[in-house]
Amino acid sequence: MSEQTAQRPFDIGYVLSHTARHMRKSIEISIQKTVNRIPEFAGDRAKSEEVFMTLSALHALKSQVDEFLAAYNSGPQGEQQ
Repeated sequence: MSEQTAQRPFDIGYVLSHTARHMRKSIEISIQKTVNRIPEFAGDRAKSEEVFMTLSALHALKSQVDEFLAAYNSGPQGEQQ
């Protein structure tokens, strides 16, 4: 094992939790930016529908990430955070 590896241990729990938290933050940014654009499409029914379908998909994705974090962090590997 190299000296650098010994100083930087690898932990699957940290990597997966950290990645999921970044995903959640990116989803929240996308939701906010999409909500901010709703007024632009007030007169365009097709675009408005697309905006709301996008928001629905983003919220579903956020729920999946939240469920993953909750399930992963509740297990024995989550205690290593």
